[in-house]
Amino acid sequence: MKAMKYVFRGVGLVSSLSLFILALAVMVYAFVEGAYVINNIFNFSTSEANVIFEAMSILDLILLSFSIFITSIGIFELFVYSIPDLPDWLQIENLDALKAVLIKVIVVVMGISFMGHTVTWDGQEQLLGYGIANGIVILALSYFLNSKKTHKNQSVTS
Repeated sequence: MKAMKYVFRGVGLVSSLSLFILALAVMVYAFVEGAYVINNIFNFSTSEANVIFEAMSILDLILLSFSIFITSIGIFELFVYSIPDLPDWLQIENLDALKAVLIKVIVVVMGISFMGHTVTWDGQEQLLGYGIANGIVILALSYFLNSKKTHKNQSVTS
């Protein structure tokens, strides 16, 4: 039984480290893309709509890297070792807490992505269908989060 504990810790450590490296890679990519966009802005070589779309894309990348980083920390805390002095919102005590944090980040990323599509809409793309699909996913994720909270509260009061 003790051997399994070390196997889970090892798998958790490798997974956490891999995700941490991925988060750093996505962040570096966002910085490089950001430098490219900043260069285009200062050279006045792109339209306002493109600036908005590219800025939203970079924001998406940064939020994606943070969500991967949060997942990395969560897996580390769940399987390897509890990290002291983390902010309350980053302390992951179980898998449901990790899923809740990730769902919240995903909803924000989806909102920003839709806003970027809306701002740069050229009238050709079916924006209504895309918006409805985003809304349905956000509603489903919100329902999932709320049902978990309700179930948890009912378990505590019983």
